[in-house]
Parts: sequence; structure tokens; C-alpha cells
Amino acid sequence: MQGDLRINLDFQEQDSFYSDEDEEEEGIKNYQIGRFHPVFIGEVFHGRYVVIQKLGYGNFSTVWLAKDFKTNTFVALKIQRSAPQSQEAALDEIEILQTIQRKSRNINIVKLLNVFVHKGLFGNHYVLIFEILGQNLLELIRNCDNDGLNLEQCKSIIKQILIALDFLHRECGIIHTDLKPENILLCLTTEQIKDIVEKGQIKQRQYYSEQLNKYYKLSKSDKKKEKRKRQKEKKKLQSIKYKLQQIDSNKRIFQIKIADFGNACWVNHHLSEVIQTQKYRAPEVILGQYYGTSADIWSLACIAFELVTGDSLFDTEFEDYDTHLKQIQEILGPFPIEFTSVGKYCRSYFKHDGELRNVKVKHYCSLQQLLVKKYQMENFEAAQFADFLLPMLNVFSYKRATASQMLKHPWISKQQFKFHYFIEVPFIDNEHEVNSESDDEDLDRVDLQ
Repeated sequence: MQGDLRINLDFQEQDSFYSDEDEEEEGIKNYQIGRFHPVFIGEVFHGRYVVIQKLGYGNFSTVWLAKDFKTNTFVALKIQRSAPQSQEAALDEIEILQTIQRKSRNINIVKLLNVFVHKGLFGNHYVLIFEILGQNLLELIRNCDNDGLNLEQCKSIIKQILIALDFLHRECGIIHTDLKPENILLCLTTEQIKDIVEKGQIKQRQYYSEQLNKYYKLSKSDKKKEKRKRQKEKKKLQSIKYKLQQIDSNKRIFQIKIADFGNACWVNHHLSEVIQTQKYRAPEVILGQYYGTSADIWSLACIAFELVTGDSLFDTEFEDYDTHLKQIQEILGPFPIEFTSVGKYCRSYFKHDGELRNVKVKHYCSLQQLLVKKYQMENFEAAQFADFLLPMLNVFSYKRATASQMLKHPWISKQQFKFHYFIEVPFIDNEHEVNSESDDEDLDRVDLQ
């Protein structure tokens, strides 16, 4: 009992040093029974995965870079919360990922490599092992100063997403439900993976280790000074993901993979009534109508616009659906009465005559006009891009184009891309090869079929 208490206290002190009042970190309050597992650098999971560095966190999990000593490769560990509802959600995600894994043929979707249960200090946590990927599209767009990528890059990325969605929708019967730039990741080169391990992550780990030892010896006032100093130093240190993936954005064709299936569901079995991040949310979801695979297509249209322009197509305050519907109408024109009179929440937003109830549309601007006036596109180029987007932005979900249909659109169908920069196999660390036998009989493991 005393040992457990000592571990807990040590962790609290370590976590407060790293992340107190830091918006980039999950905070100490999330480390308790039912929540996150306190991971330490060098901790070994499942007898084979050694933690090297933290990569990030979400509402329901933390993600870590680790080395797999069985295969001498580097992987990403996604450690779920231990609460019963989190475990149930993890099982849903695992089932979906395993379905994808069984049917996948090297498609643009993140690879699930292994699954097991870890018995930790704060409960049992499902641990999902993924291939390691790079920065997401949102970071890429920001690295381009929010001006958008060039058209060839955009077409390449959009085509890859469409291929992945066609596979998910038609062959797997799966709806991603949370398609957005943050959940689309770049593949890494062999050199980039080596840099992450040898030049970036380990340096940062050593830095924090040295600082931690120093911290234990400081007085309370010194700790405050040290914290302020550390915060200043942290601003000077670029994010590992940014630093290692600086690129010439005007030349490279990117290979991407769709990730984060934590909110995904089946076509014939929905897990939630409300899906999607609001900026990418389809109108049928806002109105409480039935949704299907076409909800992902709406999100993709929004992503495509953001890639090309650097701006969000629809950008409103959280849960401000009146403004959201107004913005949609300003670009697509008045909603048909057949659309405004259907859905659980239709009367909250529309009058019986189809007019918006709480806001008024004062002006309309077609998608082509918007691209020409605001983003200085040539008329012909804007017309082609708008013609590509509009079939994916049909407010009637059953009339919206499918991924298969969009792959035949002339704006994208003739594009052929070869990826010279990326690898299809994990980076193997031959310099630090270790012969290690894993415990294949671990009862906690959830075997992939």
C-alpha cells in the first residue's frame, strides 16, 4: 500500500513539473482511477514495447512513441482511459480497426499492429499499437502560413482520402464520422523516423530528465523561477513534429493515411446521434436526420476547400447551428422545403415556409464567386474546383456523390501520383538490435484475426 502511494506521489510531482497550467498537456487531474495511465519514459509494455517519448493526447487516450524490441521497429502506443465507458468505446474502435485490417490491401488507412490490456495503477487500459505517422494536415496547412497547398498537392491528398473512404464505405460498411485535417496524417520517410528517435525525442527526454533531477533539489520559490524559465525555454523549442517535418511544401507530393477511428461506426449500427467536429458537420446531422456514409463526403468537401484556400469553408462558434446553417445557405442557395421540414430539430432552426427561424440570410455568394473574389482564383480554375466540390455539398444526403463517383470526376480522375518519398514498411533499427522473446501467451492480449 505504501509502495503504491509512493508511486502516486512521485508521479504527481513529476507531472506538475511538466504540465501544470499547460494547455498542451492533459494535466494531473486526468491521472486517477478511471482515467489515464501514468506512463514513464523507459516503461515496458507487454514485454516488448519500451516507451521513448510522448507524442500527444486526446480526450480518451495518450499516445507515445515506443520501440518494439521483438521486431526492432518504432511504433505508436495509444493508451486508453480505464473507465468502463472508455473500455467499451475502445472495444468498438478495436472491432472496427480489426475489420479494416482483415480487408485492407495497403490502403491509405493507419495500420493497427497489436492490441492488449495493460493492468495499471488506475485500472485496466486497452493499449492499441499503430504504425508511426507524421504531422497532420492541419499542421501542414499552418506550416504553409494558412495559404493552402498548391493544387497538385491538394489533388493528390484528396484523391488518397477518396480512395480510403471508398474502401471504408463500400467494402467495410464503416463511417469514420470525424473526418477532419487533424485526423489525416502524413507518412514518414525512413530518415524522418530515424530523426524522431535519434535527434529529436531522445534529446528532449534527456533534457526533461536532467531538469527533473534538478527540480527535486529546489526550494519552493526557486521552483517557481525554474518553471517560468522552463516556459520561456519551451517557447524556443519547436515541437518535435514540426521540427522534424519541415518541408519544401511547394515540391513534395504527400502520402497520407486516415487515422483516429475512436468515433467511427457501422453503416447499419450507429453509436452516436451527434457526430463530426462542427466545422465539418453535415447538415443532416445538425437537423437530426438520418446520416450515412455521405456524412464523411460532406466533411471531405470542407477539408478540400481548406487545403486549397487555407481557410475553413464554414467556421462558427461552438454549437452555433443557426449561423452554421446560414453560412451553408449563403454559398449553396436557399434550402428546399423538403430538406427543412425533416429531422428531429428542423423546427428549432426553420419556419414552416423553409425560412431560417433565428437568423436572416442577407446575401448569397456562390462557391465559384467566393473562390474568384476572395481567393483570387482564375475563373476557369474556380469553376472546375467548384464543380468538384458541389456534388459533395448536396444538402440531401441521399443525393450526395459517393467516394467512388468522385474518383471519376475530371478535376481529379486524370491525376497520377507516384510517391518517391515514403516507405511502406516500418523503420527497422538494426543499430540497436536486441533479441527478445515476447510473451505470446499473455491472456490480456486481444489477438488480431
